[in-house]
Order: sequence, then structure tokens, then C-alpha cells
Amino acid sequence: MSQSNATIARRYGKALFELAQEKQVLEDVQAELTALNQAFNEESQFMLFMTSPQITEDAKQAMLTTITVNLSPVTKNLVTMLYDYRRLVNFDGIVSEFNRLNDEYHKTVRATVTTAIELDDEQKDKLASSFANVVGANKVVVDTVVDESIIGGVILHSNSYIYDGSIKSKIEHIKRLLLK
Repeated sequence: MSQSNATIARRYGKALFELAQEKQVLEDVQAELTALNQAFNEESQFMLFMTSPQITEDAKQAMLTTITVNLSPVTKNLVTMLYDYRRLVNFDGIVSEFNRLNDEYHKTVRATVTTAIELDDEQKDKLASSFANVVGANKVVVDTVVDESIIGGVILHSNSYIYDGSIKSKIEHIKRLLLK
């Protein structure tokens, strides 16, 4: 019976997180996973190369050796094991689950902030600090999006929280009230 991608990501991500935590290499492993995942996503032919039946095992092994040469033993073992079990295509999901668990462990919340204009660093820091107090996080990592259609204000979105303080939504609310 084959497992879903989500199940595989959860199991491997959790096991990897627990191992990295046990070996006290969480930050190193996260940095390596982020760099590898970015490289895999930027090089669209990599997964095709690693899964293609036309490519010899020796060529694939040489590629694995090249990309894992400077990695920590934990990350290197993960990549090798995923290749051996034909689960390298699940790498992105595994990294996402690892990052989710790591954020949970460090009480870090990731949020997307949408504004009508670009925010400077001080404004981002104030928003992150205020949001951290609201959700009880130690740290908030803010990803900003500029959307002029919201006119003004801010829309803040994280996994479990949405705050819409945009002028556009306030105008729509007033419009609905007037139409009643």
C-alpha cells in the first residue's frame, strides 16, 4: 500500500526533526535543507535526472555524492536515504514539515503582511513585535506583499490568524451596512 505525499512528509520530517534535535544540530540542518530545497526548486531538471530510468545508477550516485559532499551527516543521510527509497520527490514536503516543527519548537510564527506601499525595516519590526505579542510567539518572520488595491492599512495572515485592517475591506463593510 503506497503512502500519500503528506504522510511521507510528516513521518520523515518528524523523524528528521527529532534526530537533529537529539544531535543538537537543528540550525545547521535547517540551513542545509533550505539551501538544498532552493537549489532543487531552481534546477527543475534535477528531479527528472534523479528519477529517469535512462540515467545510469552510477551517474545518479555521482550526482548524489557531489551535492552531499559538504553536508552534515544528518542531512547527507536523509538525502541518501530518500534516494535509496525512491522518495527524493518528497523532499520539498519533508523540508516544509521539518520547518513547521522547528518553528513550533522555537515558537516562531510566519506571517504574510499585505500593504498598499512598501514597508521599511522599522515598520516590519514593529508589526512583527506587535503580532508576536498577540499570538504569544517568541519571533515572527514577516513576508511582505505590496497590493495597491487594498488602498491602505494592512492585512496580516498567518497559519491560524487573519487580521484585515485594509481600507478596502472597511469600505466594503460600510457599503454592506448602507445597502441593508
